[in-house]
This record gives sequence, C-alpha cells and structure tokens, in this order.
Amino acid sequence: MARTSLTEQLVDLRRTYTGENTSQATPAVKAVLRGLPVDRRDLVVDALRGRADARGPFLPDAEGHDQRTLECVLLRVGLDAASHLQLRPPASMLRPAHAFRAVEPLPHPRLHLTGHAVGPLLYELLPRRDGDWVAGVPGLRVTRHPRSVELRLVGLDAAAHLAGVDDRAWTEGMRYVRNLMAGRGLRGDFIDGPLTTAERDHLDETPHPTGAGSLVLRRYHVFARAPWVRIAGRGGQLWVEWPEGLGVARVADRLLHPVFGLPEAVETPGAPGELGLSTGWYDVFLREVEPPDPANEPALAAMEWPRGVTGWWEPPHAVR
Repeated sequence: MARTSLTEQLVDLRRTYTGENTSQATPAVKAVLRGLPVDRRDLVVDALRGRADARGPFLPDAEGHDQRTLECVLLRVGLDAASHLQLRPPASMLRPAHAFRAVEPLPHPRLHLTGHAVGPLLYELLPRRDGDWVAGVPGLRVTRHPRSVELRLVGLDAAAHLAGVDDRAWTEGMRYVRNLMAGRGLRGDFIDGPLTTAERDHLDETPHPTGAGSLVLRRYHVFARAPWVRIAGRGGQLWVEWPEGLGVARVADRLLHPVFGLPEAVETPGAPGELGLSTGWYDVFLREVEPPDPANEPALAAMEWPRGVTGWWEPPHAVR
C-alpha cells in the first residue's frame, strides 16, 4: 500500500533536506502537526500540492543573529573539512566529500558527521595560536560530553552539537589533527577560556560570517549527491557551487519548495550561468562548475602525498 498520510509525506520530504533518519524526523513533524489548527493543516496540504506557502514550521530556521552566525561558521568550516576528505586514501575528486551526513534543525542543531570527518573538522574548528597567528575558528570553545561535543562562540548566545563524537572518536580525530600539524611544522597551542587578544584582533579584522549560510546548513542534504560543495560570501550574499550533475534549476526548485524551502525566498536574477534566490534579507546564488575529469582519478589515487598535505600521511614502511 502506498504511504499517503500527511505525516509520512512530510517526514519523507524533510529527510531529503536534512538527511535525518525516520526516528529523528518523525517526532519533529508530529509535534508541529499537533499544534496546528485545522485550517493551518489544510494550508499545509495545499502547499504540498503547490497551491499555498507553508514554509517555516516544518524546517525551522536559526533563532536570532547569534545562532545564525555560529551556523554560518559551521557551514564554512564543514566545507573546508570536506577538502581534507578528498585526499583520504585513495584520493578522489569524484567520491562525495562531505563532513555532514545529517543536520537535525533544532534550536541548537545536532550535526551528524560522515565517516572519517571528525579529524578534518577538528583541524578546521579548534582555535590555536602560533606566535601572533590564530588558526581554526577564533572564539570557538568546545565542551565534551559522553556522546557528543558542544560548540559555542565566546560572547554569543548560540550552540551546536557534533553528535556521536565520543572519547574514542575524539582521540582518533585529534590524532589526525596532530599528525597534520606536525607535518606542517605547526605548534599545538590550542586556545581555551576567555577570548584572547590575538583572537579579538583577528575578529576585528575578519569578523565571523553571517547571513544565508545557516539556511543552507539546515538543508545541506540537498547537495549530498554532489562530489563537493564550495561557498563564497559577501555581506548578505552567498554563492554556492558544485560540479555539474545536480542541476541548478532542480536545486533551486528544492530551495523554493512551499513547505521546506527558504522562507519567503523568490527567484531573482543572477550572473550568466547562475540562478539567484532572495529572501529579502539574503541572496543565494547557485551555480555548477565543470566536473573533475574521471580520467585523472587513477593517477590521483596512486599519488604519494608528501608529509604535511594530509593528516592521513604515514611514514614509508622499511623494506626488509
């Protein structure tokens, strides 16, 4: 028998945006439905049929500027970490390289990571100093829990959680971090406690990003089938690009969906080859770029990377 209940339709749709499993998405959808009067439920049904707009409740956005800022930071860091995953042996530019497997869009979101992503993500996240230079995310602080890691930015009322990162995953991830730092000749002076002068100076020069990144993070699974995703931001504008394959128009349709799309977003002109979406506050421009050449994959996979390129580097084994 076909699955036709309203709850099941909404759960299935939400999962295509968030990557959640059924047990994560179902309670969230049911909670929203229970709170809706009959006329609002009818509006949701009409929206699913393309005759109304019910965006917002079933995939909530970040609450407030501070939370949006943290989530914008996490999107950027997650995409930077994904570039490490491309070099995991055997290296590949075609194998999907994503740090985030799923995002539960809670007030403080829970980020579920892909295999091997903990180390690259910690490398890009944890603030550390080497002289006057600050790497990682200035102002980021972590609190470890038995089965997760809590992330916060000093001075902001915001939080997120890396789900499933227990002591074993943390230890393995930090092994990657220290191996890569050693290969690059970097010191391991990690920063904790109040905001340091070096971090404050860094943030004065380069503030944390904010804007539409949070909207994309909470719908990141839309891009899961792309080999990789890149972003660039300027003010309230965000450019999102990926190799040809998903289809710009198809992604735009997903992000304009009348229930799970970006709230209040409408199509807006972009540069040639781009498709723009505007919420009135933020603009998102989508584009595809030329995909990697599959003919280069065997050579890439066989490459012996020098120390310092990847945290998966191992010293050559002596031949006896």
